[in-house]
Amino acid sequence: MIGIPSGLYAYAFDTSRPAPMSAKQANRLLGHIAVGLVVFTVIAFALKVVVHPERAARYTPLVVFHAGAMLAWMSMLASQAYLASAGRMNLHRRFGTVSLGLVAAITVSGMIISVNLGQEIGRTEVTIVNIAAFVTFIPLYLAAIVLARRHNMHAHRMAMLIGTLAFMTPVYARVTDVLGLPSPVSIGLQPPLTILIALGYEWAAIGRISHAVAGMLAFSIAVVLAMVAILAIWFL
Repeated sequence: MIGIPSGLYAYAFDTSRPAPMSAKQANRLLGHIAVGLVVFTVIAFALKVVVHPERAARYTPLVVFHAGAMLAWMSMLASQAYLASAGRMNLHRRFGTVSLGLVAAITVSGMIISVNLGQEIGRTEVTIVNIAAFVTFIPLYLAAIVLARRHNMHAHRMAMLIGTLAFMTPVYARVTDVLGLPSPVSIGLQPPLTILIALGYEWAAIGRISHAVAGMLAFSIAVVLAMVAILAIWFL
């Protein structure tokens, strides 16, 4: 009788490890997550306006443009995932090209707003926090493009997801403001929620944590830690 190595046996019969999803299923799940991010974002900002209506005065045309561009990005993340799930890759690639212009609009408007808002309210930390989101997002977005060209579609999806999650700190801040919590709470929420969502998705999609995603999350957390260090040096 041929013996089976214990490690291989444990892996083959490990019922705690979910079976990997098909690409169609993984794309559909990513689409659902992206829709959830859109809904959560809209609710968070709407609650902020309802509870603090005086803040609506800050919604200048540039701010409204940026908000619309951000919602368009999150919606595109969902639609791109659903298009890939449906096998409509030609349309998926066309929208991918369009995303270059959208990312440029988000970045330019976001940087201007971050600097202006920090100066307006006298809080440099707001500018630093917002810029940190772009420091995380832009490299991951570019990495996602490279990964797609290399046909590493799972890593491509993960880079897009983790990059988008970097933009969620201002959304969390709206919720913490409504609840009357200190501003740093929203910064503290960003890393664990990013890790939870990203690893939860990857575990559901492929049944393991990949080295590529571990690296992406390490980069994301390193940016947050660097941001916290800059804030500490700035204010201490």
